[in-house]
Amino acid sequence: MFYFREEEFHQLSKFLDHSDKKAMAVYGKRRTGKTRLLTEYIGKASGDYAFLYYQCTSYDYQTCLKDFLSVARSLFPNDSFLSSMPSFRETIALLSKLHPEKLCIIIDEFPFLAKKNENVTVEFQWIIDHGLGADKLILSGSNLSFMKKQIGDREAPLYGRFDEIMEVRPFTFRQVQSLFPSPEDAMMVYSMTGGVAQYVVFFLDYSSVREATASLFFSPDGRLIREAPNMLLQELRDPTTYEQILRAIGGNDKSTPQVADRSGIDNKTLFPYLTRLQDLYLVAPVANPLSTEKKKQRFRITDALFRFHYTFIEPNMSMINALQEKAIDYILDHRYQEFIGITYEDIVLENTFQYALDHVIPFMPHTTGKWWGPVCIDNAWMESEVDLVAYDDCRLLVGECKYRSKAVGMQELDHLKLKAQFIPSKGRELFYLLASKSGFTEEVKALRDSHIILIDRV
Repeated sequence: MFYFREEEFHQLSKFLDHSDKKAMAVYGKRRTGKTRLLTEYIGKASGDYAFLYYQCTSYDYQTCLKDFLSVARSLFPNDSFLSSMPSFRETIALLSKLHPEKLCIIIDEFPFLAKKNENVTVEFQWIIDHGLGADKLILSGSNLSFMKKQIGDREAPLYGRFDEIMEVRPFTFRQVQSLFPSPEDAMMVYSMTGGVAQYVVFFLDYSSVREATASLFFSPDGRLIREAPNMLLQELRDPTTYEQILRAIGGNDKSTPQVADRSGIDNKTLFPYLTRLQDLYLVAPVANPLSTEKKKQRFRITDALFRFHYTFIEPNMSMINALQEKAIDYILDHRYQEFIGITYEDIVLENTFQYALDHVIPFMPHTTGKWWGPVCIDNAWMESEVDLVAYDDCRLLVGECKYRSKAVGMQELDHLKLKAQFIPSKGRELFYLLASKSGFTEEVKALRDSHIILIDRV
C-alpha cells in the first residue's frame, strides 16, 4: 500500500504543468519513501511527459554514466549516440535537442553521483541553465546535509537553480494514528519509527505491535535490529566513537558533561563528534530559550529509530542473541513507558502552533522549547525542568505532559505552578498547560480558569 502522499503528488504535477519551471529538488531522510513516491507518480502520471528515471548506485562517475545511458537507450532505442557519450552534460543536452516530446529526467540518489565527484554539481548547474531545453530535471537524495547545502548554501553550485523544492517528510503522528486501531499502539509505533514510512509499514504486517516489535527488533534476523548501525556505516568510515556517544545519550536529554562521562570521551574532544552527528540529523541541542545559563546545553537523539536502538537494543545485544524474541520482556521494562512519554512530550510541543491556530491556547507563540534550571522546593534547591515553554512578547505558556495510566490532578497543576515561579518570565502573563494521556480528575476538569489549558488527546 502507498499512504498519505497526495500533497506531494500535487506538487510534482504543479512542477510539470508549469512551463517556466525547469528543475526540482526532492529530499528527505532515508526510508521516508522518496523513491516509491517518484516511481508511483511515474506510474500514475497522465500528462504530456515521458519519464527517464535513473537511480544512482555507485560513487563512480563513469559507472553512473554508463548505467544512465543504458536506461536512456531503453527509452530511446533508435538513438545510436547513447552507446558512448562522455558526460551527463552532453547526453542530456543532446536528448533535449533531438526529441521534441516533453521529457522529465529524474536522477534519484543524486548525492551518490556528486559527493565524491566535485565537478558534478557544476556540471548539473550548466545542465539546468543551458542544457534542458523544454525538458525538466528532478534531482532526489537522502543525504540531507548534501541536499540542504545545494538548496540553501549561497556558495553551492546548485543554489538558486531549483524552481521547486520538496522535502518528503515522515508521516505525522495523526497519520500513523489513522493506521492503527489503538492510540497506544500508534504512540508505540511512532516512538520507535518517528513516522518513517518504511518502518511504519513493517508494523502493519503483524497482528499486534508487540509481535512486530519482537520480530523486527529482538530477533537476530529482524529487519530493524541492525538498521541504525548499518545507516551509520553508510555515512562514517569508523562509527565506533559515534556509537559510544549515541549510547551515552540514549533515550533522555543529556548535558555534554554527562555524555562525556557516560561515553568515556574527553569533554574537550566531544564537540567535533556531536557536530558530525548534528550534520547527519541524528542529534540536536535541546532548546532552553528562557535559560540564563547558556553553557548548560543538552543534547538529544532526534531520530526515533536511533533513540530506540541505542536505548534498548545496542546495550542488550548479548541478551538478545541468547534469548532472541524472549528478551523483550526483560528489556522493555518501566523505562519503556518513560521513553514513550518523551515522544508524547515532543508531539505536544510540535502541536503548539496548531493549538494556537485552533484557539486551544490564547496566543500564537514565536518561540517554543523546554526549560530546566534550579528551583527551590521545601527550602531545598534542586535541578528541575518543565516539558514545554511557548511565548511571545507578552505571554508565556508553561506545560507538563503526562503519559501514564493515572488521571492528572491538582497536585500536578500545583507542582507546575511552583516550578513556573523560577522561570525568568520577564513580566509575561502566565498560562499553564497540562497534557494527559489518561485525562484529568474531576477537580481539575471543574476549574474555570482561562489561564489553564487541558489537552487530553494529540
